[in-house]
This record gives sequence, C-alpha cells and structure tokens, in this order.
Amino acid sequence: MRVGGLVRAAAVGATLAVGLSSLMLAAADPVADRQAAMKDVGQQMKDAAGLNSAATFDAAKAKTLMGAVAADVKKAAGLFTAGSGADPKTLAAPSIWENNADFNKRLTELTTLATTAGNATTAEAYAPAFKAVGATCKSCHDIYRKKPS
Repeated sequence: MRVGGLVRAAAVGATLAVGLSSLMLAAADPVADRQAAMKDVGQQMKDAAGLNSAATFDAAKAKTLMGAVAADVKKAAGLFTAGSGADPKTLAAPSIWENNADFNKRLTELTTLATTAGNATTAEAYAPAFKAVGATCKSCHDIYRKKPS
C-alpha cells in the first residue's frame, strides 16, 4: 500500500507541476516570446545557409542549427494564444486564428523538414533539405504574417 500511495503522490505532484508551468506560461508575454523564438529561427537559418556547399558543409553544425530551428518553431507554435493577435506589436495575421489547422500543419511540417535537414550527412543531401525548410518558412510568412510597416 505504501508503494501505491507513493505512486499517487508522485502523480499528484506531476499534475500540479504541469498546471503551475501552464499558468506561468500563460502569464508570460506570448507575443514577445514568439517573436524572440522566430528571431532565433531567422538567425539560425542565416547561419545554416552557409553550409550549402561541399566546402562549407559541417554535419554537426547543420544538426545543431536545424535542431534549434525545430525546437524554436515548436516553442513558438504554443505561443499563438487566443487574443494575442490583437496585440499592436504582433505581425501575426488574423488568418492564423481563422485557419488555425492549416497554420499548425505548416509549423509541424517545418519542424519535420528542419529535422530532416539536420540529419543530412552530406552537402548534397543538406542543400535541398535546407531549401525545403526555407520554402516552408516563406510560404507561411506569405499567408500568416503581416507585412512590417
């Protein structure tokens, strides 16, 4: 019985921890947080663009950069919260919330493509995989990002 009690106590503790972290996340500034994550993605993509030739390709660096892109996109995906589109600082278009299923599908696709690019072991495999990541970024921006003023 003591083991069962410990298991229940651990489950309750885990549930409380998840609940508290959700509250902390909700209390954060989702617009600033997602802008920071996307700014990081932009920098990582710039750095990763330099790996497209046989002379400059570095598999470990590609894996690190593309892994960071995937992680930042996953983080940002959870920050497009209801109501945050009204924030005057955001460049997120209303179409994100109007067509949220497509938006989330594109973010999931982007994380998959970034992971694939990060797993490339040659420049010949990396270059087209990286290009697909960039094309997906662009397609999402074309539909779901307001043009900066």
